[in-house]
Amino acid sequence: MNGFDFSNDTILISGAAAGIGRAIADRLADAGAKLALLGRDAEGVSQAAESIGPAASAFVGDLSDGAAIDALVGSAWEAVGPITGLVNCAGIFPNTPMLDVAVEEWTRVLDTNLRAPFLVAQAVARRMIANEIQGAIVNISSSAAILARPGIPHYGASKAGVEQLTRNMAIELAPHGIRVNAVAPGLIATDRVMAKAAGAGKTEHAAKTARIPLRREGRPDEIAGLVLVMLSPLASYCTGSVLLADGGFTLGIPSY
Repeated sequence: MNGFDFSNDTILISGAAAGIGRAIADRLADAGAKLALLGRDAEGVSQAAESIGPAASAFVGDLSDGAAIDALVGSAWEAVGPITGLVNCAGIFPNTPMLDVAVEEWTRVLDTNLRAPFLVAQAVARRMIANEIQGAIVNISSSAAILARPGIPHYGASKAGVEQLTRNMAIELAPHGIRVNAVAPGLIATDRVMAKAAGAGKTEHAAKTARIPLRREGRPDEIAGLVLVMLSPLASYCTGSVLLADGGFTLGIPSY
């Protein structure tokens, strides 16, 4: 049992094809929400919607294209009904040393991880305001927004930008009854992360896990639960916050 009731809500989720986004979609569907799953991976988004069932609909398009995003949101609004909540979860995280990052890769990461969440939120919020709908937006950030490590200059910068974007959106949308918060996961055991940990990223993964005070990776459903809280009336007086969920990873040195 979820302990939540979203039966009167329609939630748009970007990046719901796999990992944390898929876990969020599953939890929301279990709680009765109607879902609009947004992404550019046609096969992945369609499979997710089909697996979840009649409550979920897939909408496929390029999340780096502003005009396409507005059209996608408009299509979702018409097809599944007025949107009351948004989860911006789509993101990419290539690992490339700073001196080797090409301009094209930098742009692709920032477009996907920062520009797209802004454009999706803008398109949703404009329609919510026009229809006098009060609701909630949750952006997915990362512990990489505050804890630097080699190989992710673009990813870290994009997630730091997401957190400040969250605060600015919260200020501007509060008069309309729209709350905006972020959840910042640490090391989460998604299929992609664990596949990398079993191969080329084994040493890096072990080093990260050793620094986590709780001594384990997080689970996608643990992040999903926090997102449901932030979307729900339980967080009705919370806006502009970043909820860190990293097992204590960013606290400091866990032991000597």
